[in-house]
Amino acid sequence: MFLKKRRKRLPLKTVFYMSFLFFIVIPILIVLVAALIILNQQFKKQAIENIKRAQEAIIADLESDEDTMSMRLSHMIYTNNNEILRYAAETDTNDPSTRNEYENKLSQTVNLVLEPVKDIISVSFYMKDGKKTYVLNEITRSQEEIKQTKWYQAALEKKNTVCIGYFDTASTNDVYRGSKKDSLILVFALAPDVMTDRSQKVEMVMYYQTTGAAERIRSYNKGYLAGKNKLGIIQIKDADGAVVFSTQEDSDFSSDQYICIKSPVKFNNAQWYVESYIKSYELTSDFWDTAMLVLGAAILILLLAGYYSSYLLRSIVRPIEEISGGLRQVEEGNLEVHISPKGQFEIRTMIHQFNAMVRRLKVLVYEYEEKIKSVEKTPEDYFAAMIRGEMLPEEINKRSKEFFMESYSILGIYVEQHNTKEKETDYVSRLVSGFERNPRFASRCILYMESASLFLVFYRITEKDYSHKIITMAEELRRMGNQEIGVQLMVCIGQKKFGFGEFEAQIKEIRDKMCLHHVRGNNAILNLEQEKEKLDRMIELSKTYEKMAGVLYTADEKNLTQEKERMFELFNGASMEEIRLQVYACILALGIRFQEDNLNLSDVFGQQYNYVEKIDRIDDLRSMKLWVTNYFAWVKDYTASKLNVSKTDVIVRAKRYIADHYEEADLSLTRVAEYVGLNEKYFTNRFTKECGETFSTYVTELRIQKSKELLKSTSFKVYEIAEMVGYYNVEHFNRMFKKINGISPAQYRKSE
Repeated sequence: MFLKKRRKRLPLKTVFYMSFLFFIVIPILIVLVAALIILNQQFKKQAIENIKRAQEAIIADLESDEDTMSMRLSHMIYTNNNEILRYAAETDTNDPSTRNEYENKLSQTVNLVLEPVKDIISVSFYMKDGKKTYVLNEITRSQEEIKQTKWYQAALEKKNTVCIGYFDTASTNDVYRGSKKDSLILVFALAPDVMTDRSQKVEMVMYYQTTGAAERIRSYNKGYLAGKNKLGIIQIKDADGAVVFSTQEDSDFSSDQYICIKSPVKFNNAQWYVESYIKSYELTSDFWDTAMLVLGAAILILLLAGYYSSYLLRSIVRPIEEISGGLRQVEEGNLEVHISPKGQFEIRTMIHQFNAMVRRLKVLVYEYEEKIKSVEKTPEDYFAAMIRGEMLPEEINKRSKEFFMESYSILGIYVEQHNTKEKETDYVSRLVSGFERNPRFASRCILYMESASLFLVFYRITEKDYSHKIITMAEELRRMGNQEIGVQLMVCIGQKKFGFGEFEAQIKEIRDKMCLHHVRGNNAILNLEQEKEKLDRMIELSKTYEKMAGVLYTADEKNLTQEKERMFELFNGASMEEIRLQVYACILALGIRFQEDNLNLSDVFGQQYNYVEKIDRIDDLRSMKLWVTNYFAWVKDYTASKLNVSKTDVIVRAKRYIADHYEEADLSLTRVAEYVGLNEKYFTNRFTKECGETFSTYVTELRIQKSKELLKSTSFKVYEIAEMVGYYNVEHFNRMFKKINGISPAQYRKSE
């Protein structure tokens, strides 16, 4: 609720800037940032998908080669009842003519089988005794090197199963004569078992084949290096991380700037990985081109929005703000306002109308002032006459209808001088001048100074939300008085009234409420619209504490204890709110008692307190009783030592002497009478008359009260307490205690 009210009071320009910021700039920036983040992720995802598709094409080539060559190799071996294997086995001989004959047959048969195939480089037959036979091209790699490869060993373990291997040609003629550099040679190997090769001479049959996957990788890498694609450097590795095929020599992709994207390809005997290495920023390089366009568009939109907002500000907001400021000045009584027309046509028309209205109002005010001058008395004179009782409100209503024409509220201003050494007339004159400098006070208020410490104010109410504005005015007056003049002001704001019927009652109520500065402090603002019931109850209750105030003021030890006990009895069973109200009322009564002798309760503590704030912080009965006890003790000590009541009041002097010597057993009527300088008979008659009890009864009850406090708060023995309160005979003490309290001291201690 507070924030809502605060927003309603913000200036128009501030609201405009905040609205533009929160409803245009920030949403555009949020959408822009979110869009860029999403676009970044989309572009990165698309780039990775493109790389994955390129890898899938390479994998498709490899898997196609494996399927095709496995089928061809199996077909070649099993055709015509393993005819090719029989020819190959016959080449394993030392007879040159026989070997030559079967090599020719083998070559013719293999060529016949492979007639439509152009990408097979060589068909190799490796014998168990170390001999080898090649068809098409002779392989330049040594037989020992080939037999040590993993794929060769895998084929030996998995008889009649095609296993795949590879050679990456590092140079020309690396695998066979005529092989190119950077070619991937796939090897398909099959080890026949005894059922396939009955001669048991052939250990391994292998196809050597070039693959289109190598050409595809070479093409992709060349395009990447030339900046024609964003596929990165592609290479193939096996499961152990060894490079199967790469077109780059000594490439180091371990740097953090590279991202590796890989896809697996599975064979009968191995698993390879097609890997693409690409720099991180290249994945989103296309994004930045788009981002620049989006940023440019966003900047353009913001510029247009800024231009539009500046147009609104220049043509509508600022002119309206000036009109609002002008209205505020007129409200405060300044009719010299003139606003230069600016902004849109409708706004300029409004400004012209405003200026015309101010001129007309100025004329009306002038006519009204002239009319007032022609009247016998001014409103100030009428207000003063009613307060002094020289004229009745009904009479003034007949003479000047304008006085009670509007609703009004009576204000009381209590002035406490605390910081100024000026003469009373000087600071009062400066204070009134300060009041009149306040625009709202000057335009709505009539002031009457009842005394140097009390001003009564007639406030004309002309607006609906007057309560907030009158409180604001009171705060400004209070601040001015404190800072400029060095006085504290308590302002009491009366209820809203209309007509002359309740005028006198309002004046009386405000006067009655001025005493509340003893409780609320000299720097408070009381609003009777909100607090009247509570404040009335506080003042009414204070009358019941007049005796308590008199006892504290005279430091009457015996009666103070009795009054405090009565007060604490009222606390029992009461709510904390009611208890606090009782304490407020007691302090108010004490402040009024001090004021009767032109003294100030604040002198007791050296400063003025807002007792409502202090007491409202006490939440439990025990703490409240402790606070009240300490407060009373402090006031009693002050009045006993600082005030001069005892010098003029004989009975008060006597009571204080008794309070200081009650523990002495030889305290007597004669001794006290001599102390105060009176005849014993005259003193005892006067004491009994003024106190309502005899001297002996007063002393006895004081001693018993003190003994009760010791019984409750100490662990002394009964006879020790008896001596402490002036009884050297414990039996006599016990009799007197029981006579007054109905129980013995020991029983009293147990009951507590």
